[in-house]
Amino acid sequence: MLFWVPFIPFYARELGAASDAEAIFWVAIATGALGVGRLVSGPVWGVLADRYGRKPMFLRALVFASLTMLIAGLAQAPWHLSVAFISQGLFSGFIPAAVALTSVSSSETNMSRSLSLVTGAQHLGNTIGPSIGAFVALSFGYRGAIFAGATLPMFAAVLVLLFVPRDQVVARVNRRDAGAPARRGVWRSFERQFYIAVFVYFALFAIDQLIRLSAPITLQRLEGRTDVAGLTGLAFTVAGVAAVAGVLVIGQRIVRVGRLRATVVVGVALTALVFIGLALTTEAYVFIGAFAALALLQATMVPATNAIIAANVPREHRGTAFGLAGSAQAVAFLCGPMAAAAFAATSLSIGYGLLGVLLLGLGGLLLVTLREPPRAEGAAG
Repeated sequence: MLFWVPFIPFYARELGAASDAEAIFWVAIATGALGVGRLVSGPVWGVLADRYGRKPMFLRALVFASLTMLIAGLAQAPWHLSVAFISQGLFSGFIPAAVALTSVSSSETNMSRSLSLVTGAQHLGNTIGPSIGAFVALSFGYRGAIFAGATLPMFAAVLVLLFVPRDQVVARVNRRDAGAPARRGVWRSFERQFYIAVFVYFALFAIDQLIRLSAPITLQRLEGRTDVAGLTGLAFTVAGVAAVAGVLVIGQRIVRVGRLRATVVVGVALTALVFIGLALTTEAYVFIGAFAALALLQATMVPATNAIIAANVPREHRGTAFGLAGSAQAVAFLCGPMAAAAFAATSLSIGYGLLGVLLLGLGGLLLVTLREPPRAEGAAG
């Protein structure tokens, strides 16, 4: 839905919201419903992906992304957006599905690079999607932009159906008939390293949501004025370019098996230092540079974290694993905005500083607890 996310509040006003405050209220309800829907449905779709195939679940997510955007395009009242968003959360969620499919379609040696490409495509969409959506909205109105955006996931589904081979699904064995002892549930069988990596995944997306939502307010306070649309656009454009560069340059050339743990630990530590710097800055352009640095660090750490998650789970259970990671991401989409609101209500500088200290602690904890995934046999050095 990033294609039309920037003008959701304006669309809510067009649908009948009486004020900007009421429009933002309905947007908040809709995005909260999206997060709850993904939190509930992520593990379910993950289990079904392992049982019936990651490609069918990816296709399902893309098709329902289009259908749920059509609900938004046909909305007649602001509350209808909540229906569209909760439907999106319950039935779509194609990023975890894409990551799960990629993790089983590439070799263990090339997995981190393949996941970097997925992350790069995501950040590229985050960068150019809103700009394209704004242009289409100016030309054809908000509904026209939504209907145009609804065609993109369906088009992607056709390409996946035609050109992406179906992944292999391991046949289930009736262990009772085979005389095998009962085993723990799949989720309980995952190693501790998996859950550590999922927590890092949650933290990365919560931080991303926090800084994205607090950026315009921070720029307003640094500049001492409310009209900072130009600076905000510059910040997000530079951050998008930095994120893509982080994926394509650092992710493809440096981040690989043998360096995943170091990438995450060093990345978290550097992120902590950037936030401590943000607590002390008084210049808008310094903030924009730090904002870009955070985007670059996240774009580097997300593929490494995905690779650690995948490496600590058997291939036949990776749909379930990334379904759980998708639920963690949904919680992050709820916690990040709440933290941003709390910082804005008290002190953004103190909040940034506190977050920096907490991230330093997290980096130290990961240094002790996080292990590098074992290399696959015969992997190249």
